[in-house]
Amino acid sequence: MLKNYLLTAWRNLTRSKLFPGINLFGLAIGLGCFLLIALYVLDELSYDRWNTNANRIYNNASSSSSPSSCSRVCPHMLSRW
Repeated sequence: MLKNYLLTAWRNLTRSKLFPGINLFGLAIGLGCFLLIALYVLDELSYDRWNTNANRIYNNASSSSSPSSCSRVCPHMLSRW
């Protein structure tokens, strides 16, 4: 049964080459984008997971912008001494 499906697909590919080519190109682009997004998400989720106290790490920063420039600043005192 699989042989029949492959034979039918092969015949359709050899008969018309433009539309299957466009479909395969779109599929390749979609899979490539999915893989890049998945790698980015995995990298962001694994940020600082190597540390044994990873659940105690916080990013405490604020953004300030002025007409001349934009910068990120960190508060001076992050916790009580």
